[in-house]
Amino acid sequence: MLISMRLKDALFTGLFFALLSPAFAVDAATPQSAHDLMKDVIYNELKDRQHESYWQYHIQKRMGASTFTAFQIETKDGPLSRILTRDGKPLTADQKRTEDERVAKLVKNPAELARLKQSHDQDEQRLMRLMGLMNGAFLYEYDGTDDGFTRLRFKPNPSFAPPTYEARIFHSLGGTIWVDPQQKRLARLQGVIHDRVDFGYGLLGHIEKGGTFEIRRQPVSENHWRTSRIDVHVAGRVIFFKTINRDQSEARSDFKPVPAETTLQEASKLLSQPEQSS
Repeated sequence: MLISMRLKDALFTGLFFALLSPAFAVDAATPQSAHDLMKDVIYNELKDRQHESYWQYHIQKRMGASTFTAFQIETKDGPLSRILTRDGKPLTADQKRTEDERVAKLVKNPAELARLKQSHDQDEQRLMRLMGLMNGAFLYEYDGTDDGFTRLRFKPNPSFAPPTYEARIFHSLGGTIWVDPQQKRLARLQGVIHDRVDFGYGLLGHIEKGGTFEIRRQPVSENHWRTSRIDVHVAGRVIFFKTINRDQSEARSDFKPVPAETTLQEASKLLSQPEQSS
């Protein structure tokens, strides 16, 4: 009986010290730091972009005081789109004919289509460059939860040296990030330019303080997320690019996959179908 009691005491003592040991403390239950969570998010976002995928969707876009809606189909040769409404009004018969002619010319003009593809890819490429900088450019801290998402606050890392003018603009941002905690994907980023950004001590230009940048992303399949909203309100002036005054928003919805082998001619036929105007 005495041996049994001593054995129990030894087991209890061993378990007690095991619970206090560093090796036991660093286990799967240990909360992940905000910085490490963002490292996982950045990895997943960049990995997604390594796999080409094509989608069709509806667009609502505002540039200044003008608005339009459109239906767009991505192909390996570039995106084809058809405008459906302008400033809240359906196209007139003449405007519809003009759209038919514009789409038909694009299908036969690879150079112009390549230019449109480059413009179409700019926002995603800009987001990719931002993601590539985010590991070192910002400091993160947890800021609670919001509608199922993990919320993080971010601010510029003072020890980070931006390598380009664009990186300097990114690095001036501070704000909030929403993360899907299960898939560890970026669901939303809302940033504000906290300080004026000068280029060449202001001689080459500047970006005004107070500009805002917001993106929202959503899952469109088991493995892919796409940007569903972009809002940019930035003002400034750069000597070689004249006035920078981006005041625009774009929302994308009704995502559906498009086969990779879809041709421009097939995409053009899909654009002309009446049900796509809904």
